[in-house]
Amino acid sequence: MTSADWRALLEAYLDGRLSAEAFMRRFIDAWRASDGRVPGAIAGMQATVEAFEAEVADVREEGIVNEDELRQAVQRALYNLADEPSVTPQTFDRTRAREEMRRMQIQVRGCAGIGCLIALVWVALCILQITFVSDWIQHSFGWSAWPSAVVGFFLAFVPIVGNLLAFLAATELRDWPTWLAAVVFFAAPAATLISGWSRWRRPG
Repeated sequence: MTSADWRALLEAYLDGRLSAEAFMRRFIDAWRASDGRVPGAIAGMQATVEAFEAEVADVREEGIVNEDELRQAVQRALYNLADEPSVTPQTFDRTRAREEMRRMQIQVRGCAGIGCLIALVWVALCILQITFVSDWIQHSFGWSAWPSAVVGFFLAFVPIVGNLLAFLAATELRDWPTWLAAVVFFAAPAATLISGWSRWRRPG
């Protein structure tokens, strides 16, 4: 029996659709048929059901045995059953497994291709930004190429600061149009970041 089947049996008794004795008999039959593979909540009330069975056998008259303890045990089991995973063994479906694997491979290839393109654009933008920031430092402070390159490397990765210095170098030193510099050093980095983040966050 699945967890849903056990739950239906418990609810049938609590709702009055099964008498205590009928519930007891069905529970014992299902317990024996399950060969011990039952949810923990069901296993926890097995001793109570057996005790009730013994009382019924002693009295041998329905409606005499006090079923309060049994009802309480069933209520506890029904409450705890909702928090337990199913113990039903799952059949391995090879066809479905192959389809899932094929679908996953297609998704991985697609994500990898677009991801590589985004990464290449991001690397190109980083190199360009480092170069332009280094040029701006060298021109503004009169430093030689090596110190400018070292400081420019670190400043280029500072958010906003690196983008702004590269923008100034492009417009003031390289005579780029303002719109082109804004696209390359502000819009393009933002677009690659947002695109990469959204693809990483997307499930599947």
